Amino acid sequence: MAAAEGALCVGVSTITGDQLKGAIRYSRLLKEHYPGMPIIWGGYHPTLLPELTAAEPYVDAVVRGQGERPFQEIVARLEEGRGFDGIAGVTYRDGSGEIITNPDRPMESLDNFPPAPYELLNIERFFKMNRNRRAIQYISSQGCPFKCGYCVEPRVFGKWSGRSAEKVVDELAELVRRYRLEHVSFADANFSANLKRVREICELLIAREIRITWTVTGRADQVVRITPEMSRLMKDAGCATMEIGIESGSQAVLDLVDKRTTPEMALRSNQILKEAGIKGVYAFMVGFPKEIAASTDEIRQTLSLIKKLRKNHPDVVTVTFFATPYPGTPFYDMTDNLDISRPSTTEEWASWESTSVSTPWITDQEKDLVERCNNFYFPFAYLSHQKRERMRKLKWKLTLYPLHWLALLRCGLDFYGLPFEWIIMKRLLRMKRLRRVGSQIDALRGY
Repeated sequence: MAAAEGALCVGVSTITGDQLKGAIRYSRLLKEHYPGMPIIWGGYHPTLLPELTAAEPYVDAVVRGQGERPFQEIVARLEEGRGFDGIAGVTYRDGSGEIITNPDRPMESLDNFPPAPYELLNIERFFKMNRNRRAIQYISSQGCPFKCGYCVEPRVFGKWSGRSAEKVVDELAELVRRYRLEHVSFADANFSANLKRVREICELLIAREIRITWTVTGRADQVVRITPEMSRLMKDAGCATMEIGIESGSQAVLDLVDKRTTPEMALRSNQILKEAGIKGVYAFMVGFPKEIAASTDEIRQTLSLIKKLRKNHPDVVTVTFFATPYPGTPFYDMTDNLDISRPSTTEEWASWESTSVSTPWITDQEKDLVERCNNFYFPFAYLSHQKRERMRKLKWKLTLYPLHWLALLRCGLDFYGLPFEWIIMKRLLRMKRLRRVGSQIDALRGY
């Protein structure tokens, strides 16, 4: 609270779901200690629901979409003792309590903005919390040229805009020099939207001998356009991991959400990354409402695709989320006629999470099937190089090898029923006296 003493205003950036809880808690505390302090919210959730957010007593104004320029104007206005009227891209509550929504603000090129002020962070503390790995997140682009039906990115930022390759590499060079970085994770929604820019970034990193590893985001249809020469260039420039939203193994679901990819593209992408020595991290969504999904077996089809990807390239990581309609997306509109309890307050939206089941159309049995296949059977059946090395060193390996063979058998037969070993392991991991066993299992799984 002391950091807010004497400030013109406090800015809070948040997304829908669990992050809202902290944003609400701290905003309320600020209002208690500094009742006259303007609190400005921005980010994905306030952009999607600006009027609902601005109506909260602990929020004075909402910045919609790209926030750099409107927030700069807000600060200038507050210095002059003026209000928020007329600032494009801002929704606010006036003195009478009425919600005012100013016109939208066009998105600007990211090259117009200065580098992010990492110097304001206690960066060494951040590294320590990150297991002493000198790694940061870096945003080189905003928006996405695609309009996937479950994604809010087009609604928040609209078209894709990326910093030029020269600016990206200039900023990375300075960050590496200043903080002795080992790794950079590009936190872009779609880093690979412009493959020409990707090539230029790689060439500049190599030419300037900036020796770091990096993680990027992309799509399967972008990866299949990467030539062997391009993939070698990316690897030589330090690309270690590529995060791809594959979403589903069901073509019917992919068409439903306008993904414009196919399961075959996912398999080809996996092979391309394997040959390049780049680790794939693949995200999936399961549990679409059967009333609108053209496929009644989409969960099984998705699990089958995950199994194929892991079998071909055991070093990949696969993450599953539950299909959750977020406001401002076509998927949200598709569920209008379904029996679903929609949040009506910001606090209720704080529990709207794709990492847990917030919707009635996925059963506990389906949820358990997804969890035990993706988090237990598949990783134990198709052991990554890292897991094999860990298994050799673990004291409990005589217990773990039979689990590996049993998981391999289950995957071969496509039979995941009667999951006695899964139930036993879940119970063991909950028992305090066997906590050490749990830590060994977690180590094996890479946690």
